[in-house]
Amino acid sequence: MSNILDDEMRMLGETVARYIADRNSSAPTASGDGWQEFAELGWLSLPYAEEVGGLGFGTPGVSEVMRGHGSGLLKTPYLPFVVLAGGVLARCPNGAERLAEAMAGELKVAPAFRTAGTERDGGVPMLVAGKEADGFSINGGDVHVLAVDEADAVLVPALIEGSSEIGLFVVPLREPGVTSRIHTMVDGRSAGYVSFADVSLPLTARIDGGVEARSVLDAVWAEALIAAAAENLGAMQALYDQTLEYAKLRQQFGRPIGSFQSLQFRLVDMWIKLDEARSLVAAAASAQDNREITSLAVAAWIQVLWSGRLIGEEAIQIHGAIGMTEEFAVGRYVKRMLVNELLFGAPERHLARYRSLRMN
Repeated sequence: MSNILDDEMRMLGETVARYIADRNSSAPTASGDGWQEFAELGWLSLPYAEEVGGLGFGTPGVSEVMRGHGSGLLKTPYLPFVVLAGGVLARCPNGAERLAEAMAGELKVAPAFRTAGTERDGGVPMLVAGKEADGFSINGGDVHVLAVDEADAVLVPALIEGSSEIGLFVVPLREPGVTSRIHTMVDGRSAGYVSFADVSLPLTARIDGGVEARSVLDAVWAEALIAAAAENLGAMQALYDQTLEYAKLRQQFGRPIGSFQSLQFRLVDMWIKLDEARSLVAAAASAQDNREITSLAVAAWIQVLWSGRLIGEEAIQIHGAIGMTEEFAVGRYVKRMLVNELLFGAPERHLARYRSLRMN
């Protein structure tokens, strides 16, 4: 990484930190807050190549923003809209116009793919696109979509009827035949189940333009795993910092509990697990080779989950009863990590894939 880019990344990190500090990192931030401000800061165009109008910061830049989301408990749809849906738009020949609108904050596209429950066994999309004289007809559901209540459209993969081909479509949510059932996840973020019944779309709704849809989705999914890992890393750092501060202040038997050797050992274990996760996330974010990116993304995600479980449990136990209350921040950080694990998969789900990637 060049010195110029190093300086830009450092400035980005400082900007994210100031943004979180201004919004009080101990309090949850409402979903959708400041989306236009994100556009003005350049965060909506941060990961994309300059050739498509982006800033070219790639996954390292996204990781900085997502770490801030974890430490500040932000509920904005940055990961689903910018990393997942935006990542697909940036890779598709016919996605440039919509990507430009998304980078300007004028169009919000939610990803209806590769989150829990969006595919049948074998990776076959739950949606089918039937060919019509002047376009396509989309049918299927229920597809689980993050932040769909804030979106203008959804980006869906659909099996082209009568073939094994997968097409990528942008479907406006206002189209007749599109229905959604919104729900709030345990950490306060929103999602919904979206269904499609004879949704007629013009030919221009298909954006893949001949690129291989599965390879696009796999590449974007690896980037999303790194982004989610960075978000969990931010939450873990906040948990460790708050627990360390509490251990210095909480008095027992006339002295701070942080002076007890047994508790010091536990804090050291927390720091070691945090550092292990930090190292792997940094390695995954800076990887260049596509195969290396995928394997390191999976490795980073597995380590982040392992580390997060230990850090979350220790943070709650060291804080005692207050750590389990709804009002206290510790529980909200743990909930954020648990929801991310449900959305992107537990370690057991990824271990076999990681072994396969390392062996081939």
